[in-house]
Amino acid sequence: MAERRMFSKPLTSSDLFLEMPKDAQLLYFHLALDADDDGFINSPNKIIRCVGCQKSDMEVLIKKGYLKLFESGIAVIVHWKIHNYIQKDRYKETIYQKEKQQLVLYGKKYVTKDEYTQSVSNEDTSCVSILETQDRLDKNNEEQNRLELDGILEKIENKKVREKFESFVKMRENNSSPLTPDALKILINKAEKLTTGFVNQDETIIKILEKSIINNYKDIFPIEGNNVQIKSTFEDVDLNKIENNESEEQLYKDWLESNNLLDQGVRDAYKNSIENKFKELYHDDINSYHSRKLNS
Repeated sequence: MAERRMFSKPLTSSDLFLEMPKDAQLLYFHLALDADDDGFINSPNKIIRCVGCQKSDMEVLIKKGYLKLFESGIAVIVHWKIHNYIQKDRYKETIYQKEKQQLVLYGKKYVTKDEYTQSVSNEDTSCVSILETQDRLDKNNEEQNRLELDGILEKIENKKVREKFESFVKMRENNSSPLTPDALKILINKAEKLTTGFVNQDETIIKILEKSIINNYKDIFPIEGNNVQIKSTFEDVDLNKIENNESEEQLYKDWLESNNLLDQGVRDAYKNSIENKFKELYHDDINSYHSRKLNS
């Protein structure tokens, strides 16, 4: 189960939410933090006691449409899908299938099947055109992509780097060429590869992104010249992992990645160190090893 939980600012900063008693707001956040990956809470009464709230606070959440409580005592956050998008490789489906089967997702909100039937019957579908229907589907896809993009960006540890990637994503959206979640993952990986060997990788990534944002580039590119500081001496290169790593394949991988170092003197010295270590450990020439790899 994913450990991080997110909240939709438009929802939690709305007048409807903020006009609730503070204890009800507090309870809502604690319930959401304790929910599983589908938004279900198995012990709402325990949480009420632990945070010093009252059952009346939960009743407020139910009345205002933020929470649903089942006869089994299980509760669910109504707007869970608006708050959170959990990637498939981290998602763990709820064990409360009986309760989940009583619900339907309608506009990214959990509603009961009866509520859904009533809402659909109240819609005047006779005047809804095919284009309007497609427009709704497109908007839903955009919202889903936005949630996935936010989830990917959240994983970037450095705040300044994360904010610069967010600016790049926004620039692409403003230029009518929005990034897909997969494209963003590829972009982040590319940024890391382009900056291998720089003294301050995070600052270099920021400079690369700034260049693309200023010029409205759809992609990112390496910085040419000496605008950023790179490893300029052989001593700057971290050789600890070479000394401590006995893996033949890892040494070969390090040798290949050394081509990313922009300073030729550092690159040659680094590669030579790896080649000597490879020969010492495995009595083999790494260039011959490379040739065999290519021909295999």
